[in-house]
Amino acid sequence: MLRFPPSMLAAAVVFNAQCTLGVFREWNAACEKHNSYDKNQILECSKLMVSFYQKAAVGKITSVHRKYNMFKYGNAVRYEPTSFLLEAWF
Repeated sequence: MLRFPPSMLAAAVVFNAQCTLGVFREWNAACEKHNSYDKNQILECSKLMVSFYQKAAVGKITSVHRKYNMFKYGNAVRYEPTSFLLEAWF
């Protein structure tokens, strides 16, 4: 993820959160206006984030997944990832 500028990471996080929570499923004109990235620019970064999210529960390092599975942190990992990103564009 280090190859992406911080502003692009932030834009991809917002896009993924909107999709996960069901607010939007598309990167709209308002999003482009406020952060100057279009959908094609953040797509690769968003896809990587979703793939990391899906793999977080398995593997050697699961501490972050366990942490955000607590009530204290809103049980954030219990939300389904925006897997349609992976299906539609891979």
